[in-house]
Amino acid sequence: MTDTITHPPAEAPTAQDPGARFQFATAVRQQRPARILLDGPPGAGTLYTSLALATSIGDRVAVIDAQRGRSRAYADTFTFDMCPPLSYCSPNTLITMLAHCADQRYDTVVVSPLSAFWTRPGGIREQVARASKRSASGKWSAWDEVRPAETQMLEALLGYPGHVIATVRDKLEYVAGPDENGRFTRQIIGLAPIGREGMEYEWDIVATMDNSHTLVVVKAPTEDLSGRIETKPGARFAADVKDWLETGEPVQPPYDLADEALQPSLTFEELADLMNRVRLRQAEGHPLLLPTGKGTTLGAHITQRGNELRRES
Repeated sequence: MTDTITHPPAEAPTAQDPGARFQFATAVRQQRPARILLDGPPGAGTLYTSLALATSIGDRVAVIDAQRGRSRAYADTFTFDMCPPLSYCSPNTLITMLAHCADQRYDTVVVSPLSAFWTRPGGIREQVARASKRSASGKWSAWDEVRPAETQMLEALLGYPGHVIATVRDKLEYVAGPDENGRFTRQIIGLAPIGREGMEYEWDIVATMDNSHTLVVVKAPTEDLSGRIETKPGARFAADVKDWLETGEPVQPPYDLADEALQPSLTFEELADLMNRVRLRQAEGHPLLLPTGKGTTLGAHITQRGNELRRES
């Protein structure tokens, strides 16, 4: 079935000339919420560092904890709120948690670890395994079934109307050999992050940490931050990140569009106009809390409501 909101038919009424969306203008620097990804092996300090950054750049911090409540160990050091630790880590669970955070206007969210939504019960890998058993075509067909849920989860994460800091676990390798004193030791080396391949492209700041608590910035938007090496990163590093975030014209989060989308009386034409405005503000991924308590994204909700109205007409 054709998605009639995402791909409206030629006769569908719109509130503006579609060509107006593609008018070019001089670029202006705008503020943007942080998108920070930290990876490392066990003991690297990614959770501690994420909390230090979050409480430095934001006023109200929410932690989505998917590692059995480990965040509580730092409750005496940092001030933050947290949801009950998650044991079922499906994509819909993360979307719903983000929607609750947005509904409560948390300006900073920490997700620790993001990898859990691939590896733990209910995660992407488990869903692919289940879909493989249902499909005669095996794993490739299963990924076709699960990939949209994975994409919507990442869209909600990146579309959050505030700062997002996520920790990611690494694939590990154990390396044995002498240390600087000649003693035989075994070290844990972090390899590639566990998650969707290539998702680092979508984050503004990507950094990796090791067991000496040394942070290396492998991707950043500024010369001051790119390639930065910090041992036990603290206030100075957080201040530099905050300076970059606060440079430019302020941008209002799309809470007004989210509130409008929840009005039950919207017509198909009004939904089409709303989708145009959502796209102009790049807010399709905004996490939206429905009256049922379930989370979705703003773009997905408008699309679903539009399709329902088309079927009713």
